[in-house]
Amino acid sequence: MNQFHLEVQYVPESITLLNMIAQPAGFETEYMNSIAARYGITPDEEAKKYVELLQEIEDAARAEFSKDSEDIRFFCGMNKLSDNVVSFANIMMLAGKSAHWEISVSKYYDELKGLSDAEYARDFYDEVKAFGSRTVDEETEGEISALEIFDLIQQMDFSDAEKLHLQKLYIHHKEYCEKFAPLMERSSKIIKKFEKKLIAKGKRVAEHFESLLNRTSLAAYIMKEFYGDLEAENNFEECDVYISYIKSASMGLSFTGDSMPPKAIVNIGAIFDPSIRIEDLLKNQATLDEDKVLLMLKLLADKSKFEILSATVDQPAYGAQLASMLRLTTATISHHTSALLDQNLLTLDKVDTKVYYRANPDMIRALINFVKKELLHE
Repeated sequence: MNQFHLEVQYVPESITLLNMIAQPAGFETEYMNSIAARYGITPDEEAKKYVELLQEIEDAARAEFSKDSEDIRFFCGMNKLSDNVVSFANIMMLAGKSAHWEISVSKYYDELKGLSDAEYARDFYDEVKAFGSRTVDEETEGEISALEIFDLIQQMDFSDAEKLHLQKLYIHHKEYCEKFAPLMERSSKIIKKFEKKLIAKGKRVAEHFESLLNRTSLAAYIMKEFYGDLEAENNFEECDVYISYIKSASMGLSFTGDSMPPKAIVNIGAIFDPSIRIEDLLKNQATLDEDKVLLMLKLLADKSKFEILSATVDQPAYGAQLASMLRLTTATISHHTSALLDQNLLTLDKVDTKVYYRANPDMIRALINFVKKELLHE
């Protein structure tokens, strides 16, 4: 059912730590406080101690990299760091590929150097497509040109300067990956000093979810509670669960293989335990406030996102169908659907090997009612 992997995922975690120290000092404490405030959570003593441990790791990294701040800002500095604590360095190093989660940084970099230009281009394209999303769509097949990559980058919600920077990272990726890999290696060594404490926390998280799920896969639970997938056949009997320690409030879901049902992979933050529960995050998806409503209205002001919702009101559609209907690339559709999913304006079904999207009428009605109440006092 659920296979918990407690080993530290040094490839993505080392980049996460570098992303954090590219931001102002005290990032971890401020970030976790903002998470608690957003979801109305009062952390217990164990949760507070874990945040203190993460802050200790951040402080150790800042001391280690005190003379490398310019390089780290070049690779990891973004004006607005994603809630998933990812930067363009994650894209450049192809760090979202789940097959590499349990290997060392040095071995991973050796594999990265072994990719052909065509393989790197395709994987880079997929990383841009999935940037900042909780779900990973189907991988791209066939060759991808630089022009297609640059076109996808132009569709992203980045500033012009950030778009140019990401293009530069792609064009010179061999040079930049070689320069960034040693930073990752040093970052991973800092994390390794705290490995025993991190894995002890991971064991408690695994015990919590095993008790919570009661023989249900974590993937099925997320699909049902987070994305509204009520299909009984989507039980995902095989589910690999990876604990994310440094990116401790994350939650990610992807699928792999052509088996029926497909194998699910869940990446869950170590902060989720009896005091900071995933249920609180799920519950928050249905709760509206002014900031969330303004974000939703901004999404709906985008013609393509609006058309996706309109096209999926009566029946669900998968990415290629929506791309054909709206005359957009599947990568652009994936970008739009990820944003809509994150605000619960879409629900998601996994049927066979395809991901189907459907407009969420409950959330749309709640949005309309909120606007009517605030602007018309109805």
